[in-house]
Amino acid sequence: MKNAAILAAATTVLGLGVLATPAVAETVPAAAKAPPASGCATPTFAGGLSQSVFSADSSNWVRGEAWVQTHDDSDHDGKPDRIHIDITRPAETANPACHYKAPVILEDSPYYAGIGPEPFWPVDYELGNPAPPRPPVPPWQPKVTTPIISTIYESTWLPRGFAVVHAESPGTGESTGCPTSGGPNETNAGKAVVDWLNGRVPAFAGPTSNARVSADWTTGNVGMTGTSYNGTLPEAVATTGVKGLKAIVPVSAISDWYDYYRANGMVRAPFTYQGEDLDILANDVYSRADQNICKPVIANLAERQDRTTGDYSSFWNDRNYMKDVHNVRAAVLVAHGNNDFNVMTKNMAQFYGAIKKLGVPHMLYFHQSGHGGAPPDVFMNLWFTRYLFGVHNDVERLPRAWVVREANACPVRQSTAVGDQSNTTTLTVADSRPLTLGLTPNIPVTAADGTVKTVTRDIVGIPDSRHITLSAPVATAAGEKVADGATVALECAARLNPVPYAEWPVPGTAPDRLRFTAGAPGVGGLTGGKGSTGDETLIDDATVTAATSANAASSNARLLYETPVLTRDVHISGTPSVSVRMAFGKAHANLTAVLVDYPPTGPGTILTRGWQDPENRTSDARTQPIKPGRFYSFDVDMQPKDSVVVAGHRIGVMILSSDQEATIRPAPGTRLTMDLAHSSVTLPVNGGVIR
Repeated sequence: MKNAAILAAATTVLGLGVLATPAVAETVPAAAKAPPASGCATPTFAGGLSQSVFSADSSNWVRGEAWVQTHDDSDHDGKPDRIHIDITRPAETANPACHYKAPVILEDSPYYAGIGPEPFWPVDYELGNPAPPRPPVPPWQPKVTTPIISTIYESTWLPRGFAVVHAESPGTGESTGCPTSGGPNETNAGKAVVDWLNGRVPAFAGPTSNARVSADWTTGNVGMTGTSYNGTLPEAVATTGVKGLKAIVPVSAISDWYDYYRANGMVRAPFTYQGEDLDILANDVYSRADQNICKPVIANLAERQDRTTGDYSSFWNDRNYMKDVHNVRAAVLVAHGNNDFNVMTKNMAQFYGAIKKLGVPHMLYFHQSGHGGAPPDVFMNLWFTRYLFGVHNDVERLPRAWVVREANACPVRQSTAVGDQSNTTTLTVADSRPLTLGLTPNIPVTAADGTVKTVTRDIVGIPDSRHITLSAPVATAAGEKVADGATVALECAARLNPVPYAEWPVPGTAPDRLRFTAGAPGVGGLTGGKGSTGDETLIDDATVTAATSANAASSNARLLYETPVLTRDVHISGTPSVSVRMAFGKAHANLTAVLVDYPPTGPGTILTRGWQDPENRTSDARTQPIKPGRFYSFDVDMQPKDSVVVAGHRIGVMILSSDQEATIRPAPGTRLTMDLAHSSVTLPVNGGVIR
């Protein structure tokens, strides 16, 4: 690892600097003309974090529901859509003597009422042909979402003084309107809820009621969060620039629906959902009681999504939030998985890159798992405390990027316990600086019989250079202790203990171009020097998975090239790409590029992939026929990645035609020929070139 200086700077900030826990908790008085009455909780902050001082007893919370009116009529019934919401807020917001108004955590989702069964589109047919028909949709029974839509966030945020609102997207649950899989009406629906919380649009007591519901209990400061579709909607709403939306924490979010269901002109599925598309997702979540009114809208989705050419169009442009990203003013804490092949990492990278250029407050949590995975709770608390309560906790001084490292590339971050310690939430350590607020160390606990077990606790405070504060006490049983000299260590796991970097991609990353040397049908080479001349050929076979091809010693179904054994760790941070000159045996074909990490023994691990429709070689929006046998040049971007391939491993690049898990799968037999002399791969490498 080449980032010791960055890590040291981060631990200084987190351990001893602006985020050190103060000796006395801070309080911010509620906005009021008179002080709150005795018995009224008020927001309390320690170490820049909102503290749980409001009631955690749900029977004390105030609950309600409302239907927020939008400006759309997406079901074409002549009436504006109404969005069903529920509200849960601290009791103090309903007690005039407390003079308390709460900021809001908002989750907007189409999933609360459930997901129906939906047959997918067939994917085994010849390219260039219309998709075969799919089976009809069977009936299903949605969940009841009135008066309570969800309870997912209340126990975390209500005790800290926030209110929680859940909103059902158009055409789902008790909301009117129609689902459109990322269409403008869904963005407008989320925006309308923020507008209502700020007094700009009306809400009513029912879907047809004229009785108005007020949001006079809130400050109007809103933070949106959620995962997958629920994380996509915060980005969508933020691109409207709506006033009052102060912060978003999108997890595994889509920033452009074309990049969810398509890739460079190709019909490409999110992994494990082969054959899904926009119309299927809309049908999946279409859970409102009227199951007929939206059928024409969803049929229009099926017609306009175009599974024949895969071309970008105005239909997809309506679902591209990147075109409006310049409007974002909310502070953005993005979370994504390096190995998320459902919502591909391109969706994160392009949104995060745009936010950086805007100068909007931003941070990235990039873990090593797949779909989902919210940032550590302390990070979210810092974020919402700073931007919804307005507490100057200096979260903006933290490193911008937090990347969970692979276990074999995890830096040493540890200290030792000083003295035997029992039943405590504060550990005395030799040096707290290697440890980090919000992360989760392994703590050895010795039992009375001398046996040792390892427990984990979150670090919720670092008051000085010798102490850390834990989320719960350790060594609580009779005779237990954290023994003097025990090692307290941060270890990297799939979603635990990210390593801080100044920004992402990691500063100092530069493109490293490698060329191919011949080896088909076996394994060729990757070199920083001169590559081979001549051509190599593969025969498309969509019945074979990419992993099988990557680990075959010899195969006609792929071309495979590997570096020599690495003599140092290679840190890839950014978007790998291949530039290839190819000829095709048919007028329609797929093109797939794959990056692989090969250990000294055992199978290789696919790091990332990229896809290209050869007929869209100049534009996602334009199909240009290819002439069989003629060579064409292509630049294929793979999904962005942050991975360390350690010394002793090899890096491999594999060229396929069809990807069994993602593309349309034509019958085997199409021949692809690559011109080695005019083909290469470019890797974003931090810390020097690969040789």
